[in-house]
Amino acid sequence: MRRQPARKIKASAVKNIFKFPSTKSFAEPSHQSYQMVLVESMLEKDYCFHLEANPNVLRYFPQPKTFVINSELLKNRDYTPDFEVHFRGGRKAYVEVKKDFNSLDAVYLHKLEMAAIKMRQAGYEFVCVDESQIRIQPLLENLRKLQRYRDRFTNNSGTLMLLRDAVPHPKNLKDLIANPLGIRLETIYKLIANGQIAANLSAAHLSLDAEVHYA
Repeated sequence: MRRQPARKIKASAVKNIFKFPSTKSFAEPSHQSYQMVLVESMLEKDYCFHLEANPNVLRYFPQPKTFVINSELLKNRDYTPDFEVHFRGGRKAYVEVKKDFNSLDAVYLHKLEMAAIKMRQAGYEFVCVDESQIRIQPLLENLRKLQRYRDRFTNNSGTLMLLRDAVPHPKNLKDLIANPLGIRLETIYKLIANGQIAANLSAAHLSLDAEVHYA
């Protein structure tokens, strides 16, 4: 079951709506492999790839809660962060995603500051993430590629054990694909997407020459 956004997400003259197949946006146990969520920009969608790949992120929800801001400068002004993120260990954060925070005017920055106070009072951190932190290449392209192989239910531990025995010391992805057991590239991608095989996704585009090792 998906937790409903705090406000209706809809397209407008200044916003496009994007769908993302999230494996970490379930409010309750579910037999579904993914939950389609809506975000309000392509940048927010790109941020979802990072949330999915981060092993410390347990779950996240777009447009989670609306805060009402009152100060000397603002009266009854609504503010809804872009994401609520729950981490392993109990840490929770609200996240604001923007192309460039330096381009925001003083009033909007003040609204964020006031919202951050309310969040900290509720036991949440407030995190600002900009385009330079999201659109890191080739990392982002690799995360996009691996997203289709993420699996909430199958950890392929048996397959991983067989692969370890057949190819104990792989140097690159090509070595794994050449395994004598017929384990296909699709399955190896699933193992990488699930963190069971490690590859340096920031170094180069994922290819047969990508260096890999067992996690």
